[in-house]
This record gives sequence, C-alpha cells and structure tokens, in this order.
Amino acid sequence: MSLDLTTLYLVSAMVTGVSGVLFLLDMHDRPEPALRWWGLAFLFAISPAIIYALAGQAPEFVVLNPIGNGLVVAGSSLLWVGARAFNNKRTPLWAWVTPALLAALLPFGLERPLVTWSGFPLLAGGVVVFNLLAAMECWRPVGPRRRNHVVLAVAWAGGSVFYLFRLIAFLVFGPDDPNFAVPFGSEAATIGVLLLIVISSFSMVALGKEVSEAALKLAATRDGLTGVLNRSEFARLAEAGIAAVAERGETCSLLLLDLDHFKRINDTHGHAIGDEVLAGVAAAVTRCLGPRDLFCRYGGEEFAALLPGASPAVAALVAERVLRAVRAVTVSTPVGALRPTTSIGIAGADGESMELGALMRLADMALYRAKRGGRDRLEQAGMLSDLVGKTQRNA
Repeated sequence: MSLDLTTLYLVSAMVTGVSGVLFLLDMHDRPEPALRWWGLAFLFAISPAIIYALAGQAPEFVVLNPIGNGLVVAGSSLLWVGARAFNNKRTPLWAWVTPALLAALLPFGLERPLVTWSGFPLLAGGVVVFNLLAAMECWRPVGPRRRNHVVLAVAWAGGSVFYLFRLIAFLVFGPDDPNFAVPFGSEAATIGVLLLIVISSFSMVALGKEVSEAALKLAATRDGLTGVLNRSEFARLAEAGIAAVAERGETCSLLLLDLDHFKRINDTHGHAIGDEVLAGVAAAVTRCLGPRDLFCRYGGEEFAALLPGASPAVAALVAERVLRAVRAVTVSTPVGALRPTTSIGIAGADGESMELGALMRLADMALYRAKRGGRDRLEQAGMLSDLVGKTQRNA
C-alpha cells in the first residue's frame, strides 16, 4: 500500500495544531514556565509539515526544505528547554536558537544545488541530541519522578533512537535505497513524529496537572516560611505514628521547642530578621532528626518533634544536638550577627498511655521549667504512663 506523502504532511500539521491548541487551552491558567516553552514547541512543530508539503509540489520549492529542517530542530530543542524549566533551570536563548539557524541556513552555503534531502544530517543530528537531552531531564527531575516524567522520557528517548538509526541508514545507504526508504523514509518518519506528538501532548498536560496537584498538597501540609510540617499535618501523622508505635510495644518521645526571647528579636530587628531566624532554626533542627521523625512548626516560634521508637534518654541526646545546632545558627543584622537559642521540653510515652494531646501537655510543662531555669536548656518530664499512674494512685 502506498501512502500519499503530501496528505500525511497535512494530516500531521492538523493533528499537531489541534493537539497544540488543546494543550494551550488546558494550560493557559498554569504558571509553570515549562508549559509555555512546550506550547511554543507545538507552534514550531506545525510549520515543517506544511513547508515539506509545499516543497514537494514543484522543483523550485525545494529550497524550503532546509527551512523546515530548522523548524524541526527548533521544536525538538524547545522540548529540552521546557524540560529544563520544569527542573528550575534557565536556558540561554542561543542554546536552542543557534542549532535551529544552522540547520536552516548551512545547506544554502554547503550544498548546491539544493535537493529534497539537503541538510538532512543536520536535522537528524539536532533531533537526536535535543530529544535525548529532554529525555534525560525528565528521567532525572528535581523532586520526585512522576509517572508522566517516565512516559515523556521514554517517548523522547525513543524518538532520539529512531532518528539516530535514520541518520545512520541515510549515511550508509543513501535516501533512494530501499534499506533507508522503507523503514526510515519520509512516510515512516511522519507517522512516527505524529505518534510522538500525540503521546507528548497528553503526557505534558498530565504532568502539568500532577505537578500542580503536588504543589497544592505541599501547600496544605507544609509551613510556608520554614518548609517543615504545619500543625494540622503533624497532628495527623503523629497520631498515626503513635498508634503504630503502640502496636509494636515501643516507646516514643516528643520534643517541644520554643525560641528564647523571640519577641525581643522581632521588636529589635524586625519581622524579616525574625523570619530568617525561624527558617534557619527549622533547617538546623531538621538536620538533627532521623528519617522516621516528624517535625513541625507548631505555632509562632514554637516547634514540635515526634521521635517514634525513642526512649526519653535517646530523646535527651537528640535534644542536646538540637541545642548545639540552634546555637550555631547565625543571622546577619545591621548591628552584627544574631545567634538564637531555644528551650526544649521532653516527654515520653509507652504502652497504652500514648496520646498526642497528653504528650504535648506533659512536654509543655517541661518546656516551662526549662524557660524558668534559665533558657537554652532542656528539661525532661518523664514518661506519660508514670504521670498517669501517679494521678490514679492519688485519686
């Protein structure tokens, strides 16, 4: 069966255009720079099919082919630029414009007279390189690798491999040999590119939604200033963690931290410096905790950390590390370096006595004693079960 190449080109242009319009309509209210670059890639991908269709209509139009090649390279390079933008990387303009211009203009100086396949090695080489670079960016994203990262990486790597074999076959056999024309000719390439565009458009939309949903979830569970858990998410996770620890018959401990003289810091240096102190302390404390531990900004200048499986003795060692880490935080101010300190209350629980609210109240009493005892220190409240037993005996 013979395929009409001109019809394939026009169908490709229409499908690409429709995919691009749908993509832009779905993405118009999303702020991610990557989506704008990918939307531009669709615009570049529409023109080559139309240009190639015109170039095949008359011999004098063959000069349009290198221009189409340059637009194809530009479209491929914009996939890479968009993938880098998704990873919070900026790409200089010349990095994607220069290869496209070379693919479009060099054949006019190097190949006379121009023929249908003039400049094809530049086209294929550009697609191989940029598709592979885009696939690598998607395969190694900043943050978690999502399902549509994998789909795009595989699709773009597949396109790169196809064009690599296409380039090799072109150089070995030439464009008129059946070994090139049947598996790698214009008809096969147009169908392959069309399939790649459809897969990419759906996956780009899905990836944008995945990232937006993840950002909303992060905003709902994290403190905006420090990046640690917020109070409500901490409570939810802590209650589940305490229940799991109780089932295993282990102990757990809670650290309640309150920055010393924080109101004085805000009044003396301003709230911007106060925010820097909070962020610096949160980062320092986070480095002292283990992967199972939960840490949150409980409110204002107060933080809480749940240590599942930790006895009060182990918690005291962690608290000592936290005190040293906070003392090492340095915030620059117009009047010199500011070094904050914190006071810590520790409470432990085991067996059936585990309950987050009671544990918090017990740690708060210890924190109050640490404040009254001079600040920049820790106080232990003991085990919640001991307090419960004592209360029952007194009753």
